[in-house]
Amino acid sequence: MLQRVEDALREKRIFRRARTDDRIRALGIVLYHLGVSLRDTSLVLEHFTPRSHEAVRQWYERARFLFEARRTRRRALAVDETMVKVKGIWMYVWAAIDVDTWEVVTAWASFSRSNFESYSFIRKVMEYCENTPLFYVDKGPWYRYALTRLGLPWEHSTFGPRNPIEQWFGILKQRIKRFYKRWPQNADLAQVNEWVQSYVALYNIKWGW
Repeated sequence: MLQRVEDALREKRIFRRARTDDRIRALGIVLYHLGVSLRDTSLVLEHFTPRSHEAVRQWYERARFLFEARRTRRRALAVDETMVKVKGIWMYVWAAIDVDTWEVVTAWASFSRSNFESYSFIRKVMEYCENTPLFYVDKGPWYRYALTRLGLPWEHSTFGPRNPIEQWFGILKQRIKRFYKRWPQNADLAQVNEWVQSYVALYNIKWGW
């Protein structure tokens, strides 16, 4: 993952001056994107080369576009939701995956599952689509409501096209299990969403999207 960010910095020539090695910059950018404070990130970098928290902020501002999902044409998407437990609280994580490339288009967390959340999520998904893709859904009535109201095509699918999203949910749950006991006690839904979206961005960078 760190290597993908470092390669992107070099390929896109984001930093023309060689005062700091791109690997150090990539480490600082990734740490800050994952939620480590600017000052704490600077302290970590001191183990390699001294850099101020202001330098880290400037690096991130120049490279933050690397973490933004692409708006592009997509033939078909698989959408689904799963339940995850964070600090003893159950919540839903909604996700949409391009069935051709397996890119995670976006993900979003909520405390409930209903027509309203489904409608809000599908609208978010469409922000990353230049066209009108076909949606593969399960039997959840909330998807049929949202997609019909938005005038978007959909098909029911249990396996096949929906395999990518089922596999990604397995990866996501394994990642959450590794640290959920250390999740901040006062973490609110907005902070959970920030982590989910950061994880999606880094996952996509890792696999080259």
